[in-house]
Amino acid sequence: MSGGKLSREQWEGLCEQCGLCCFEKIEDEDGRILFTSTPCRYLDIDTRRCKIYQKRFKIFPECVELTPELVKELKWLHRSCGYKKAMKKGII
Repeated sequence: MSGGKLSREQWEGLCEQCGLCCFEKIEDEDGRILFTSTPCRYLDIDTRRCKIYQKRFKIFPECVELTPELVKELKWLHRSCGYKKAMKKGII
């Protein structure tokens, strides 16, 4: 997988389904990201899975579709994010 383009299945397999990206975040005036305890209304808190996963972008357009480019740019993805870890290992 390293150096090449990942299939959709491989890409989604990197997600460890922690659900942290599905909680509301606030950026303060200094640019710091503050994580809240308020989940997206479609996040199942027990399973940490999206209840509308297959249709999430259609039903909830505010949902951010993570791409390798965004993972490299976004400051609010948690260090323990599977995508962030894959980036650090050079997989993406």
